[in-house]
Amino acid sequence: MTMLFKMTLALSLLGTAAFAADSPKQVLDRHVAAIQKGDVDALMADYADNAIVLAPKGIVTPATHTTDGPDVFVGKKNARKLFVTLTNKDNIAGVRSMKSHYENLSGGVTLMHWVQFPGTAKEVDGVDVFVIRGGKVAYQAVTVDPPKK
Repeated sequence: MTMLFKMTLALSLLGTAAFAADSPKQVLDRHVAAIQKGDVDALMADYADNAIVLAPKGIVTPATHTTDGPDVFVGKKNARKLFVTLTNKDNIAGVRSMKSHYENLSGGVTLMHWVQFPGTAKEVDGVDVFVIRGGKVAYQAVTVDPPKK
């Protein structure tokens, strides 16, 4: 009976660990690694099916157009279009040069401060807002700061 109890306890502990949602940092570490590799499938694995992603107007044609403000990508399938563009041959160099750090706020909200081509004339930076629920990105707003003069 003791052996059965130990096996049941071990399986329950393993099950708890297997179903525990990853932290925002773990999700974003995977996000950055996947996008820098250009691995859109791995990147999208951390997005909820009904995720909403906002991005600066005009990067790629979104599913939902707004007259003013950012482009809106509703659902994982539509958000994928943005990341396919961000990892294509014209944009991958900037993505691969990206340095980032996180600022955790409350309620699963994390700011990701990022810079591409740091220290060069091509430097661009911004802050993305992520809302992560149950180990999945539910919402992301991509912001790009105006170029420095």
